[in-house]
Amino acid sequence: MDMTGNDFIEILTNETYTTKTFEAADQATINLDELFADVTKTTAANQIFSDALIINEEEPIILRIETNLINLPIRYTNAIRKIVVNDEAKEISLYMIVEHPLVTKSHLFIKRAASVQSFLDDPTSVAEKITAFFNEQIAQINANKEAAKQAEQAEAEQVENEPAAETRNQ
Repeated sequence: MDMTGNDFIEILTNETYTTKTFEAADQATINLDELFADVTKTTAANQIFSDALIINEEEPIILRIETNLINLPIRYTNAIRKIVVNDEAKEISLYMIVEHPLVTKSHLFIKRAASVQSFLDDPTSVAEKITAFFNEQIAQINANKEAAKQAEQAEAEQVENEPAAETRNQ
């Protein structure tokens, strides 16, 4: 699936791409089957799309698969417009996106999974790559949560112990 920059901009500007949202109550109930079924359906129909799985935790984790010409989320239409305007036809790719405050400083991690054509040729291996990426990022978010929790506890213990030290010195 190839597209010129201007054609892609037109789709974004007119919002003629599809979006679908799936939900999981928590990390234990994540099921990517529906997400991949929709990705398969929309790529086979040569549609531009943005599909998301929202993991409903205290701070939601958003796992997204999008088609794009460049590695920016579709919602960044103005930035995309500046970059791809007047570009010749290029291959549309699938991008894997993870959004959460503890994934990166920008709260966003995006990586190219494959071209749409590669996905259509071998959906199983591309789906496995996407699943592995999402699993890695969720593990990193969990590790960052644990590190933040331990740092918070250490700070609380330090604050708790400071007044006691001051009383002894008086």
